[in-house]
Amino acid sequence: MSAGGDPISDVLQRASLRAAVLQVFSVILLIILIFLYMDMSDRQASLQNSIRENAMWAAFQLDREAHDLETDTRLALAGPIMEPGQLKSLSRRYDIVYSRNDLLSQGHFQGFFVQSGDLSAASIAINQIVKSLDRFFTGLETSADARARLTTALPALNALRDETTKLVLTSNTEISDNRAEARDALIHLQKTSGVYVILLTLSVGFLIFTLRRQLKAVRQAGLGFKAMANDLASAYNAADAGNRAKSQFLATMGHEIRTPLNAILGTAELLQLSDIPDDVRDNVQTIRTSGEALLEVLNEILDYSKIEYGKLEIEIRPVNLTDLCRSVMNIMASRAKERGNVLVLDMPDRLQNPWIKSDPTRLRQIILNLVSNATKFTSNGTVTLRLREFSGPNGRHFLRIEVQDTGIGIDQEGCKKLFKPFSQVDASISRRFGGTGLGLTISKEIAERLAGRIGVESEIGKGSTFWLEMRVEATEAPEIAPPSERPTGLAPLGQLKVLLVEDNKVNQQLALRFLERLGQKADLAANGAEAVEAAADTSYDLILMDMQMPVMSGIEAARAIRNGHGPSSAAPIIAMTASASDEDREACHEAGMDGFEPKPITLKRLHGVLASVAQRSDDAPVPEVLPNRNGLPQIEDGIDPARKTELIDVLGKEIFEELVVSFFTDAETLMREYRQARAAGNLQEADKALHTLKGAAANVGFKAVAEIAQAIRETPDINDHTDRLAALLASYTNNKAA
Repeated sequence: MSAGGDPISDVLQRASLRAAVLQVFSVILLIILIFLYMDMSDRQASLQNSIRENAMWAAFQLDREAHDLETDTRLALAGPIMEPGQLKSLSRRYDIVYSRNDLLSQGHFQGFFVQSGDLSAASIAINQIVKSLDRFFTGLETSADARARLTTALPALNALRDETTKLVLTSNTEISDNRAEARDALIHLQKTSGVYVILLTLSVGFLIFTLRRQLKAVRQAGLGFKAMANDLASAYNAADAGNRAKSQFLATMGHEIRTPLNAILGTAELLQLSDIPDDVRDNVQTIRTSGEALLEVLNEILDYSKIEYGKLEIEIRPVNLTDLCRSVMNIMASRAKERGNVLVLDMPDRLQNPWIKSDPTRLRQIILNLVSNATKFTSNGTVTLRLREFSGPNGRHFLRIEVQDTGIGIDQEGCKKLFKPFSQVDASISRRFGGTGLGLTISKEIAERLAGRIGVESEIGKGSTFWLEMRVEATEAPEIAPPSERPTGLAPLGQLKVLLVEDNKVNQQLALRFLERLGQKADLAANGAEAVEAAADTSYDLILMDMQMPVMSGIEAARAIRNGHGPSSAAPIIAMTASASDEDREACHEAGMDGFEPKPITLKRLHGVLASVAQRSDDAPVPEVLPNRNGLPQIEDGIDPARKTELIDVLGKEIFEELVVSFFTDAETLMREYRQARAAGNLQEADKALHTLKGAAANVGFKAVAEIAQAIRETPDINDHTDRLAALLASYTNNKAA
């Protein structure tokens, strides 16, 4: 279905409209044809009549001029003396006769005169006589024997007069006969035209009838197609719904299975590290190996489900080919050793493009799958991972990755079954080596998404070579290495059990990342009530407490923990808050807190808090960590550069950018809550929103935002501060989007 309606109905409507237009056009064409024929007949008859009338008039004029010439000649001969003017007039009259005769002898009149034998003979005789008179009248006015000439020409003039008279009479008779014949021909033509018009009308009528029948057939076919399309759409929707349900089911079951499976694998790994008998250790290794195989199968099924559902995501970023290949070899080293295989990495000492743009996770997945298959189907042999670069047309760069093994090999029929879902060379493969048959299918899909292609060359008993070719684009190495490769520069700490009490998501992410970076594992409570409940059930070495939170504030939670009898009632509680006034510090102290850390918290200061708790004796109080009011660097536009450098160094650039995005999302929510609270007159809730915004901004490094938020808290009646804060956040958001 389209936005404009049913496409089949649209086709039928257009077909009906075309048929109707065609019918109307046929009728109009017929009418035009009839009128056109009638007009042509009228014009032809009129033309013929005009020609005959003009020919008759021309013959009459010739006859009159011939009579005048003969009469004037007789008058000239009757006189005693011939005047030069009289001779000149006779010569001019002959010229007129000559021109009249010439007019009849040429042009469209000639066709009329040759139609009849009499007219033709008269016309020829006149023409001969006129030309014979030329020697008498040419130069007559200057001739000395003018009288003799005229006397000699007089019989010819008499003959000319008789012939022209005969021509006029014959022409008149011929015209009368032609008119009678034309009337008969016209009557015959009208009858014939009537028959033709009737036949043409019947033809057009038959055409219209046929078009209507065809239109009816098209409509019926269209209705059938529409019903078929509806059935197909229903079937497609049902199939798609089933496919979605299947994919959703696979994803849900995969996640449900993955959770206990991870616990099984983790427990097995811990058991292997503990002091257990060797036979038990072998059993635990069996559990771990089987669990890893099951996890691999589960991951393949989930990836295939993503492919079917169209959710396989590709993330392009810089990839170091050397590190990628070496990491694959390291991962597969233990499995290859179990099978008695030797892993060989064959690659140039110096790559032309050591860094390329690709998806490192998906590219590693392909190579891991190929090396894993080679290791699985090879025993006491060699598995080689080979990397080569070559250039194609137009200077394009290509990468070829080969995984060659000395295993069992595959015949030609078996190669045809590869790269198809749930397909293996034969059924015994699954029983002997395990697997779902999805690995190569997934690898092929990923290769195509990376603008590459994958294939195999193999022979029974001589091993196999799987290859991947893809066009690559060179890039520069990223400036910041992954955070896992950077030391903190701080002394190592013993692991403490920490409870983090924080409601803001940005602050939660930041604090948990800091604690993880320092080797600590922490539980999270989103408000004071959850913190009181956790402290009553679990013994914690340290509680990091925010002050202003929904449900129950940090001050109330600290009092409840201290007044309770849970295992953490005496645990050190350190306040982490955006409020840094003496009143806030005093309130924390009265509530039973042991320290006070203003936000933004730094890794070094958090390390100091953890170190002081770890080194404290049972009876020694935790020293209060005072804020460093003058230790913050000068801020530039946007994020404090020193704070940004610190966070990127600890968290990594990608995680830092995610943290900034989360801050803007939370800031928008907090500003909305602040405005709503102010509009409702709830100043306490408005202050809480600003307090949370100030702390999150300070943690991420938006010092200007934190300062304006604090200014609004101190002078809530000045609306300019609110407008400035909103404008500042909007400008930062726009800059981030750009």
